[in-house]
This record gives sequence, C-alpha cells and structure tokens, in this order.
Amino acid sequence: MSINPVLVKELRGRMRGARAFVILTVYLLVLAITMTLFYLAIADVARFTLDANQGIGRALFLFVTVIALIQIGIVVPSQAASALTSEKESETYDLLISTLLPPWKIVLGKLLAALAYALLLIIAVVPFMALSFFFGGVTVMEVLLALLGLLVTCILFGSIGLAWSALMRRSLVSTTLTQATNAALLLGIPFLAVIFLSLFADRWPPPAWTTSAPVNYLWMAWLCLHPFIALGVSEVYLSQGETRLFFPVNEATMEPFAPIAEVSDRPATFLMLHPWLLFTIEALLLSLVLIALSIRWLRPLDERPGRRRRARQA
Repeated sequence: MSINPVLVKELRGRMRGARAFVILTVYLLVLAITMTLFYLAIADVARFTLDANQGIGRALFLFVTVIALIQIGIVVPSQAASALTSEKESETYDLLISTLLPPWKIVLGKLLAALAYALLLIIAVVPFMALSFFFGGVTVMEVLLALLGLLVTCILFGSIGLAWSALMRRSLVSTTLTQATNAALLLGIPFLAVIFLSLFADRWPPPAWTTSAPVNYLWMAWLCLHPFIALGVSEVYLSQGETRLFFPVNEATMEPFAPIAEVSDRPATFLMLHPWLLFTIEALLLSLVLIALSIRWLRPLDERPGRRRRARQA
C-alpha cells in the first residue's frame, strides 16, 4: 500500500522550514504560561476547601482543554485554508491536478497533512492534561473524550478551511472566509439559542410545539454543533457520573440543553445522545460533506463557471 504522495510532499514541506517548530513552540509557551498563571490564581482560593486538590486538578484540566481548543481553532483553519490556494498562487495548481492522482487523493492528502500537524499539537497537550492527575478529580475517560473532542474539532475546522481553499484563488481571501465561518459558527449558535430561549422557552406556559420531541432533538443537534458547548455539557454530565451513550431526556440536569424535561407536564420518555457523541457524529458528517464539495470544486482554473462565462462573453 503506497502512501499518498501529496501527503508526503506536504509533510516534508511543512517540517523542513522553521514555521512548524515556531508555531509549536509558541503554542506550548502560551499554554505553559497561562496554565502556570491560572494555577497560581486558583491555588490560594482552593486551599480553604476540603477537596482542594481535586478542585485544582479539575480546574487545570478544563483550563488546558479550553486553551487548546482556542489555539487549535486558530492554527488549524489557517493551515488548511492555504492548502490549495498556495498551489494556485505559485502556479503549480494546474500541474497538480493534471497528474494521474484522482481529485479525492489530492484533497485527502492536503487535509491529512493539515490534520497531521494538528495531531502533533494535540499530542503536545497530553502532558499538560496529565498534570491534573497529580491533583485528582479527573478520570481517564474525561481525558480521552477531551482528546477525541479536540481531534474532531480539528477535522471540522480543517474541512472548512479546505473547502474555502478549493473555492478561492488567494490564500488571504480563503483564510479570511475560513475564520469568518468559524466565528459565525462559534458566535452564531449561542446567539440564536439565546434568542430562541428568550422568545419561547421563558414564557409560561410555553408553546406546545416547543415541548415536542422533534423540536428538542433539533435543539440539541443545534447546540452540539458548537464544540465548546458540546464538550462543556459533556464534562458536566461526566462529572456527575453520567457515562451512558443514551439516556432519558428527563434525566438531563441542564435545563437549556433539554428544556422539555422542565416545562412539559408529561414525563418525557425519549432518549438523547450524550453531547460528545452527538457532536462527533455531526462534525464528522459535516466534514464529509465539505470534503466531497472540495473534491467537486477541484478542477482546472480555466474550467471554473465564472471563467467559462467570461470567455464566452469575450
């Protein structure tokens, strides 16, 4: 079985220069400095509590996960957004797609190269997460699910960047649109959720349709598209001992996440997926769609619809 030549070429190009090591060094420095400052800040507060060590361990674990998620959300899209546009700017794009490699192999090679670097960033986070074990309060399952959430987030953000890179001609435009899409995803979901809650869920009695199972499924699916919300709610459930993949919605302890359990006068009996599982399924499905679109958009520059139209007009 031969290794994807695009992947080999990209990895060699990324690792030969100093850029990859500079980014990794800055990434770890920011993580180490912020984690040290955070520890100093909470150590004085937590020493007066009975389970001080467990509280510190859990706080450090959550802090490292959030910081890693933010940094991955910045680094990975910028890496993926220039995967194909860099070929167009250096005028090697037509040569690349004129090779015998099928389009799916080119796209997957570019995406895997970006994800391989992201995987390096995730592995670099593991020692910081392991520090929380010295204090306690964190289980192995929580760490593994946090790493899975980081990996799935990388795939989602990388697929968004790759799709814009396949569609645009300039890296600056592609990177800007990628970051704008990610910002819309991270800010738009909670904004619309707050609007929905203020309009309907806070009224008493609530409209009947808001307590229906389909609406609540859509509500949970919508919120779980947000990596911070999905992983944050998952952590709350896991800290309360809820490790089942499916559990009754009336046992959900977070009202905004499953409002039907609180507002309905009838006991809700349908099952809900654990937020981390729902986020993983949704993110991977959305990534598959974006990868398929990237493969479809991978065509010679002269065959783009806009260019063909201008050529006919000329």
